[in-house]
Amino acid sequence: MSVDQHVYAQLPEVEVPVVVASRVGRVVYAILGFVSLGLGILGYIVPVLPGTVFLLMAAWFFFKSSERMYRWVVHHPTFGPTVRAYRAGYGIRRRVKIYAISLMLISVGFSVVFAVDSAGLRAFLLALAAVGAVFILTRPTTEDVLARA
Repeated sequence: MSVDQHVYAQLPEVEVPVVVASRVGRVVYAILGFVSLGLGILGYIVPVLPGTVFLLMAAWFFFKSSERMYRWVVHHPTFGPTVRAYRAGYGIRRRVKIYAISLMLISVGFSVVFAVDSAGLRAFLLALAAVGAVFILTRPTTEDVLARA
């Protein structure tokens, strides 16, 4: 049985979203959710953009703003299983981590070397890539979670 089949077979039912009471808060979270969702979907198309991270962010923002959109994200046939697995505590698969960090380093490296003239912008891009890599590396790895179970 593959890691995906093992994890997806054990996923619990999706939790009920905790939508914030404030109308302004819901609107802000919804806007951030749609921006993250757009970037996440774009990340599945454009190889240099880490789609999974943005989809996880979208799920969290929709968890706070819209039960309907949250359920749509976590039940989507393409990226729903990955989001549900992460939310259930299975983390991110090792190959997805490697893929995301590699593409991030390639795209930022290319930008810093060939496309950006400003030293400040280069430093900002490198810092942003470092934060993204640290975030991904500090999330649980699915294979490690399954080995401990």
